[in-house]
Amino acid sequence: MTTVSLIRKELKHYFYSPMAYVVICMFLVITGWFFANSLFLRREAELRGMLDVMPLLLMFFMPAVTMRSIAEERKVDTIQLVLTMPVREWQVTLSKYAASLILYAVTLAFSLFYPMLLYLLGSPDTGMIAASYLALLLIGASYISIGIFASTLTVNQVVAFITAFGIIFVLFVLSRLEMLFPLWMQAWIERVAVVPHFDNMLRGVIRSSDVVYFVTLNLLFLFLATYMLYRRRG
Repeated sequence: MTTVSLIRKELKHYFYSPMAYVVICMFLVITGWFFANSLFLRREAELRGMLDVMPLLLMFFMPAVTMRSIAEERKVDTIQLVLTMPVREWQVTLSKYAASLILYAVTLAFSLFYPMLLYLLGSPDTGMIAASYLALLLIGASYISIGIFASTLTVNQVVAFITAFGIIFVLFVLSRLEMLFPLWMQAWIERVAVVPHFDNMLRGVIRSSDVVYFVTLNLLFLFLATYMLYRRRG
């Protein structure tokens, strides 16, 4: 079984059930409310009202999407069947990750209606919008990798959700508590926390350090998830 076959299997699991459509609809309703609130109540023709809440919103959405990715298969022992096939652990991890990322990318694609509306109302900064969507894709991908790792730790979906949420929350809240730490730790915290890197890209500045941060975060948790599957096979 190839990696592509595994990805197709995971995509069927999402899109042949109500799950994908529920996730997309809920995401669009919530983000649409923040976008409309900024546009019509504050009279600000920009995406900032929606973008500011995305790290917090995705903190709930991504663990919910990924919590059953491996935990459910471990519970019903189908993961053991998959691991007896001629596939490597990294292929299983990558297929779960890729399917969740495709679902998230499709959801983001539907939200492009918001910047399209801004173009009808005025002349928004195209570069800033492109950088903002790249930031959304990278932070969502990072949260997905964390969720998949958490799903390898338990057979209970609720525990997987709480574990992923806890890890993401720590990375999120570090920047909010930065001033409580000594000065020599603040620079380190700024490098580790998610929000500073995300905010940098929202300003329209795509720095290699921010991109490397998110890529590293993805690779780290995908490696840990693969290692946990390797241990289970062993």
